[in-house]
Amino acid sequence: MPFPANWIEERLRQAQHDRRLAHAYLLVGELAPLRALLGRLATQLLNAAADGHPDFHLIQPESKSRRLTVEQIRNLEQQLQLKARQAPLKVAGIVAADRMCLGSAEPANAFLKTLEEPPANTVIFLLTDRLEQLLPTIRSRCLVLQVAADHDHSAAAATAPTPAWAQTWLTVSGPPADQAYRRANLLAAHWKTLRENIERQSDEKHPADDDDDAAAAALEAEYLLARDNSLRTLIVSAWRDLAREPATRIVGSLDDLRYALGRNVEQNLALECACLKISGLIDHGF
Repeated sequence: MPFPANWIEERLRQAQHDRRLAHAYLLVGELAPLRALLGRLATQLLNAAADGHPDFHLIQPESKSRRLTVEQIRNLEQQLQLKARQAPLKVAGIVAADRMCLGSAEPANAFLKTLEEPPANTVIFLLTDRLEQLLPTIRSRCLVLQVAADHDHSAAAATAPTPAWAQTWLTVSGPPADQAYRRANLLAAHWKTLRENIERQSDEKHPADDDDDAAAAALEAEYLLARDNSLRTLIVSAWRDLAREPATRIVGSLDDLRYALGRNVEQNLALECACLKISGLIDHGF
């Protein structure tokens, strides 16, 4: 579901005000508009022009092979480990992030630790026009936002219907404990259905796969991506459909859930913790 750039700018402005910025955003769309959007977002977050700002760090493919190199990633990580010089936070941009996933994907693997344990007071933006070429481990650690092309800034892009299952999950009512219980059960059931559908489709396509280990790994990777997509659907739907206070609480808790799942915290435990946090029954998650 693509969103107009100005909608994304407004949502990040609100997230910054509420101190609920995600640690990493993956912006997907045409690279030229994405670069312009990155400049505006960085300027907004830094409260100063991003161009030449000491707390704005940008890398992009520069080698003859048009790849992002391990050296570029290492240099960026070193900069992000330092304290911000002028602004309250640091902003990093990786243009054509899919270019670090080519071949053995060594640059992407080198960057995973930074995404898993982001430096304090840092917001990272990854830009790509080839989402399918990014490693699932990279995608799952970012809040993914599809950015509408300049010629597609219609209101419909930001008001597409919320899926019925997501609408049911977002509008759960009742006492806080009941809300947490119902939300956890609803999302667990949705994930169970996702897994069953993936397994059924795989059996239909490959009824006799000799490499059981490889098939199981492929199924698990597809499920993890589908699970993460479901969380992204809830996040963008909450941003768009709910009032500021519940949206902020839900988005923050779901982002924490995605982070916990990315660190391989047991699924049901992470889910229950997130739903308790949404209901205000605990103060923090993983």
